Amino acid sequence: MSKDAVCDFLRRCVLYADSSINRKKDRDEETTEIERWTAYRDFTAYALSEVERGELDDWFESDGEAERKRPSFIGEPMNDDYRNVDVDTLEHPERAAWLSALVAPRPVLLLSTINKDGIANLCPVTSVSVLANTPPLLGISLSQDRSGRPRDTLVNLQNGSKITAMVLPGTWDASLLVNQTAEPLPPDRSEWDGLTDPLESPNGFPPHHPISAAVLECELSELHPLPDSVATLAILRIRNILRPDIGTKRQMPPDAETWRPLLAQFGLDRLTSGPDGASWSFEVRSHRG
Repeated sequence: MSKDAVCDFLRRCVLYADSSINRKKDRDEETTEIERWTAYRDFTAYALSEVERGELDDWFESDGEAERKRPSFIGEPMNDDYRNVDVDTLEHPERAAWLSALVAPRPVLLLSTINKDGIANLCPVTSVSVLANTPPLLGISLSQDRSGRPRDTLVNLQNGSKITAMVLPGTWDASLLVNQTAEPLPPDRSEWDGLTDPLESPNGFPPHHPISAAVLECELSELHPLPDSVATLAILRIRNILRPDIGTKRQMPPDAETWRPLLAQFGLDRLTSGPDGASWSFEVRSHRG
């Protein structure tokens, strides 16, 4: 990466931080959160000044060529140099860590449901997959906490709640939202407390957060307890898509090259932006005959 590109990136980070700080002040958010953003902004601005003054010019001598060519541990062909591991011999933390690292990145969805007492619930999940296009079916695995209490989302579905699945942008603010809503709360408390006011559905589904990149409004089709597991597979029928009001051909989504990264999980707890539609791609055509 060139020095000019790095400077441009750092300037954008400073501008983004300034905007975020102003938004948080306007919303009267907690002082500690504003202080963290201010520290990030000041650190980034100082780094920018160092690069602009030429104090780090030796970092740009090779323009990153050697680093780009450096082989990585995961992602290189194994060939015949591999270790054979029986997954049943692994303890839960090691098994979960390997599966999370290898089946990645995974999309992060934020689920919105309503319990039987009318209390709104939010729940971030990553065990998500499109099971079918016709009919449009979404599969989500819902587990339980360490004390054995089922997820409120699962209980709410069992009690007849519809469900709103929010697709999140690959941004820092979206990561903060996931972090805020991941905290376990008793059923009589709502994860919406302290957040931006929700947006009501035009179709009578649970509300969604305005940060959403898109929304899937769903109804429960079936529940399937997973074998030898504490998790349950919820099969959801997608009824409506709330999407940005942008012009596209027919009812198609934007072209892949203009689709911006969405929030994803890589590993057990690391959130990152998913692949960018403008990055390199390979189109598989062999199945078309």
